Amino acid sequence: MTVGDNALSGLQPLRETGWRSGLSSLMGAGFGSWWKTNTWWGQALLWTAILNGSTAVALWGEAPEDVSVFTLYGVMTMFAAIAVAIIMQEEIVGEKRNGTAAWVHSKPVSRPAFILSKLVPNSVGILATMLVIPSAVFYVQMLLAGIEVSPGRFALGVSVAGLNLLFYVTLTLMLGTLFDAAAAVIAIPLAFAFGQQLVGAIPGLSEILPWALVVASGPEGGSVVSAIIAGEPIPAPGAIVFAIAACITFTVVAFWKWNRTEL
Repeated sequence: MTVGDNALSGLQPLRETGWRSGLSSLMGAGFGSWWKTNTWWGQALLWTAILNGSTAVALWGEAPEDVSVFTLYGVMTMFAAIAVAIIMQEEIVGEKRNGTAAWVHSKPVSRPAFILSKLVPNSVGILATMLVIPSAVFYVQMLLAGIEVSPGRFALGVSVAGLNLLFYVTLTLMLGTLFDAAAAVIAIPLAFAFGQQLVGAIPGLSEILPWALVVASGPEGGSVVSAIIAGEPIPAPGAIVFAIAACITFTVVAFWKWNRTEL
C-alpha cells in the first residue's frame, strides 16, 4: 500500500443520495460559519447589550409607570428583524452573483440540500444569539429585580418572539431565490417591518400581521409576547397563525423557485 493509498483510506465516502445529496457537508459549512468563527459571540454580546440595556431602565431605573417591562422586551426583539434581513440578504444572492452557487451545484449536491443549508444553520444561529442568550440574561435580570415569572410562560413568549424572527428569515431567503439584486432582497423585508404600523391602521390587519407578535396591536393592548409572559389573554392570536402560515409558504416557494433557477 502506497502513501497515497494510506491517505485515501482515512476518507469516509458520503452515501447521501436524492434530496439529501451533499446535505451533511453543506450543513457543516453553514453551522461552522456561525459557531467556528467570532460571529456567534459577537452577535450574542451585541443583542444581549441591546435588549438588556433597554429593559434595565424599566427594571432598575425611573421608567414611566405605564411602561411594562414585558412590552418593552417584545419591542426590543423586533429590532433584531433588521439584523436578520441584513444577514440573510447575501445568503442566496451573493452566491448567485459570485458563481459559488453554480460551482456548488456542479458537485453532487441537491437543490433542496442547498436551501436547507441556508435555512437551518442561519435560523439556529439567529435565534440562539439574537434571542435565546439575550432572553436568558433578561430572565435573570427579572429574578434579581424581584419579578417572578413562570419559566414556562416566559419560554413560550420567547418562542413567539422567535416566530417573528423566523418570519423574516424565511421571507429574506425566499426573496433571495426570486431576485438577483441584494437591494430588493433587503428593501422588501425592511419596508414590511416598518410599514406594518401604517398598514395596521386598516381594520383587522393590526391583529394578524407579525407586528402584533412583539408590538402592541392597539392603544390599550399589549403584544402577544407580553400577554403570554404576563399570563394575560392573547390579544391577537391571528398573528401567530399568519406568521406560521407565512413561514411555511415562504419556505415552500424558496424550494420551488430554487429547483427551477438556472445557474
